[in-house]
Amino acid sequence: MKKILPILFCILIFQASKAQSVLYYNFQNSLNEVNGAGPALTVLGNAGNFVIDTLSEIGGSNKTVYRFESNNGVQFNNVAAGNYIGKSYTIELYFVFDNLTSWKRVVDWKNRKTDWGAYVYDGKLNFYNLVTSAEAPVAEGEYTYYVITRDSTTNNVVIYTDAEAKVGFTDTYGDALIDGDGMLNFFYDDLVVPNEASSGAVATLKLYNHPLDSAAIVKNWNTIGSTVFGVGGTEIDNQAKLYPNPASTQITVDLTAFKNSDVNLIISDAKGKEEYKTDCRGGATNYVISTARFAPGIHVLRIICGEKQVSSKFMVR
Repeated sequence: MKKILPILFCILIFQASKAQSVLYYNFQNSLNEVNGAGPALTVLGNAGNFVIDTLSEIGGSNKTVYRFESNNGVQFNNVAAGNYIGKSYTIELYFVFDNLTSWKRVVDWKNRKTDWGAYVYDGKLNFYNLVTSAEAPVAEGEYTYYVITRDSTTNNVVIYTDAEAKVGFTDTYGDALIDGDGMLNFFYDDLVVPNEASSGAVATLKLYNHPLDSAAIVKNWNTIGSTVFGVGGTEIDNQAKLYPNPASTQITVDLTAFKNSDVNLIISDAKGKEEYKTDCRGGATNYVISTARFAPGIHVLRIICGEKQVSSKFMVR
């Protein structure tokens, strides 16, 4: 029995780790899943282009994105993925729309057979025909961190932008479930009321087979530059390390991971405007920066070391 229990324990750990996972598409000149764990995305309509774009919310970093024309997009084949997306899931996107007049399709679960689904409506979050947000958090021409979660235990669907829950509803009739066709479409409108779509670009897509809670979504948003997108080069660690956060008088940047290398520190505001820049030496030392020069609110720190960089958001009180 003493030998059986450890074996059973290991099996349970393996099953648990296998049960919760993520598929990651970063559009780095490819529609393939980054780790080869899922099927490549399929082009819907006309093929788009991979272009370099500036992501202002990540300190003005440049990244390859997939740019699509109006009423064109990409499709995830859930059948080919072994029905990876079930009744509990998370869809995590970072995208931009060029036009927000009226309805603009974001996600379609029913393979173009119904008008129901996720839209941006004049900048507001909408799941037709159930709920619309009171405010309009999506701005034309600006990238949005957009997350949809569905929890099978409650059938609750919640839609977030920039890590804030904006709308939610109880999905009593499965309107946010993939139908028998097994396809999940992005940015490509249905055939019932067609062409409710915008041109735009997508920088990343992550699909989880479980619902992320609000704390996990906030963490992903705060470390968006490195943990979600890997912007601008190879990651050294999962994020730039600094403390305290939020900060009142100063921040201390941890440079111990950079092993006596020359590094650049760049701080930008939430819109990507550069506010501070300095060169220093990494290694066993930390670097202290006064926050007196920064307005209260969100700022982005980037640490650049050769071809490598990491970033983190921080709050100044």
